[in-house]
Amino acid sequence: MAVAHGPFLAAVLLLVSLGLHCSSPLPACPESCTCQGAPLLNCSSSGLSLVPQHIQDSVTELDLSHNLLDSVKLNRPHQNLRNVWLGNNSITHLSLCIERNLGNHYVRGRHRLRPWGRQGCVSWAPTLHLLSVEWNQLEQLPEGLEGSESLQVLQLSFNKISTLQPGDLSHLRQLKELHLQHNLITSLHPQMFQDLAQLRVLDLSFNMLTSLHPLMYLSLRNIGVDVRLSGNRWQCNCSMRSLRRRMAYDSSRGLKAWSVVCASPSILSGRDLLQLGEDDLNCFSTENRPELHQDVTVYSGSQILLSCSTQGNTVKKVSNVT
Repeated sequence: MAVAHGPFLAAVLLLVSLGLHCSSPLPACPESCTCQGAPLLNCSSSGLSLVPQHIQDSVTELDLSHNLLDSVKLNRPHQNLRNVWLGNNSITHLSLCIERNLGNHYVRGRHRLRPWGRQGCVSWAPTLHLLSVEWNQLEQLPEGLEGSESLQVLQLSFNKISTLQPGDLSHLRQLKELHLQHNLITSLHPQMFQDLAQLRVLDLSFNMLTSLHPLMYLSLRNIGVDVRLSGNRWQCNCSMRSLRRRMAYDSSRGLKAWSVVCASPSILSGRDLLQLGEDDLNCFSTENRPELHQDVTVYSGSQILLSCSTQGNTVKKVSNVT
């Protein structure tokens, strides 16, 4: 067999190299965007109404803030994408699921290829660490968060989110910061955040919360979360007695107290819940008189006497506590 030597071999290697280069050109930087090195694709303030689809696999940070986006649609998973900024757009609904109109689309999972199924979606950002969607028009949490289990920071402030469901965040076991300030949240389920063992910052300030269940206080305190609650519409009535009592007990032990400033009734407006006494937290009947209301602690196996009044007749009943 003849072996090439010298200039001939160099020429062959050069042609092979040129052929490989021409057959697999590198994708160009999307129009209106700036590719500041491989990790960052900066499309901020570019007047975009659609998300660029030709995003290189080497991109780890995607900045689409300050554009004209009303939705975000991507047609394949980006395995290296870590940080995504979508702030200051007009997004009303955000889905982290890849487009469903791709037919029989298969994506490589942790162990095998898996297709679209009825159990959920395939995320276009499965290794996401930070998602910022501040200053938009979201009315609910982003869809498909369960597909980004590595998420650590979720910024959703200055939107129109009004409700949260207990299972919406349960898959985000690595979540450290959750920013929901300046939304329209009116109530929270007691178990909403109990699975977020890594959570360190929870900002719920400037929403429309009126009360808080003491079980939520206990779960967040046990995790060690920095909870921010200012600017809500706290109703300091008898329903807040258990929370105040729990907070006062922790404060007496030297633990940091939450700041819950009353918005109503007017006589208590502007006062901190922790500085109020039991007698300050009243509920009023239709005749504007304080109702007979008292919180008691009972234990399993004990009996309590319930007293009810119906049309002037008093009925007493003994109930077992199980």
